[in-house]
Amino acid sequence: MADGPTPMNANGPTHAELVESARALTETVRARAGEAENNRRLHRETHEALRAGGFYKVQMPARYGGLEMSHRTMLDCAVEIGRGCGSSAWIFSNIAAQNGIVAMASRQAQDDVWANDSDACAASSFPAKGGKVEAVEGGIVANGVWSFASGVDWADWNNMQVFVPREGGGMAHHMALVPKSDYRVIDDWNSPGLVATGSRSIELDNVFIPEHRMLNTAEARKGATIAASENFGPIFRVPPMCGANKIFSGPVIGMARGALDAIERDLSARNNVAGVPMASLTTAQMRVAEAGALIEAAWALMQRDCDVALEIGEIGRLTTVEDRAFWRRNNAYAGVMCVKAVDILHPLIGARGLTPESEFMRAYRDIHAATMQINMAWDRHAISAAEIQLGLTPSDPRA
Repeated sequence: MADGPTPMNANGPTHAELVESARALTETVRARAGEAENNRRLHRETHEALRAGGFYKVQMPARYGGLEMSHRTMLDCAVEIGRGCGSSAWIFSNIAAQNGIVAMASRQAQDDVWANDSDACAASSFPAKGGKVEAVEGGIVANGVWSFASGVDWADWNNMQVFVPREGGGMAHHMALVPKSDYRVIDDWNSPGLVATGSRSIELDNVFIPEHRMLNTAEARKGATIAASENFGPIFRVPPMCGANKIFSGPVIGMARGALDAIERDLSARNNVAGVPMASLTTAQMRVAEAGALIEAAWALMQRDCDVALEIGEIGRLTTVEDRAFWRRNNAYAGVMCVKAVDILHPLIGARGLTPESEFMRAYRDIHAATMQINMAWDRHAISAAEIQLGLTPSDPRA
């Protein structure tokens, strides 16, 4: 697949064309990255470029003007954008993936979002600060705070993660769509990394969410929501939090590659205190080589997983527990490799990294923040995969 997967929308760009468009944005978002970090949000011009370029529509159904392209396309675009600005890649990937998850919800929910505005997009959030929902007739009522809403500055909707009490006990995980008119944004994002994502919290006060705007993720894993969504393309057979977890590894690989770019530029432009070109030092060369190999290995692993997911969708079978566990493991391990790569490079930047404008240190902060996201948690996903490999019952409830 040298040129990438074939898009489902014949009227849209090819994989290679969209990735080239992403590559063309790299220097632009790099030039804006420092100011965006200071402002704790992306430049409006960056958001507009992502929207106008069709990037947010990469997994949106073709019937609404979406591109309906593969996880591989989303991954490769995120890598290119992330080389310039990790936060820009994080926002792109999150919004693009959420639009893909909305496509797995009911046709009525999709119409609510896109029928009157094909440019509408959704962010997401998690009830990390105690947000609660109550089951009522016809849907749920939500109260409280949902956090980590990456892209909330630009989103028209929020596809919240909610845990709905079951009649027999326990909780059922859903994605639940709410329009921006139903929540208040709280300015509480003060992270040391991914600062420009503006991943603020949202607060809801007694908001009713109708059942048709809710997606039961366990049912989605079984393929039980495909008929109601009326989206039968192969990418929509890969359930949420499986193929879509590439929304995290793609930007992380891009951040690592951006850090390597910064080191390569720096080493090529300076000498050490003895007047020896830094690029000629064997120790520097070894670190650059090892970091490059780790980053390329992570990218190749993720591309392979994306291609396998597409093949599964194309032959019409549903994903298995093994598929999902091994994808999550590989996704997290790609993060492990990229963090290792950046940590290997870190000594080469020296005191120059202490300046606020250091592109390497921005990437360093961003990648360490990004890999704290639960889908990048190596220990958790390694254990789940090993349990399956060893014939044990998986402990991850999302299996």
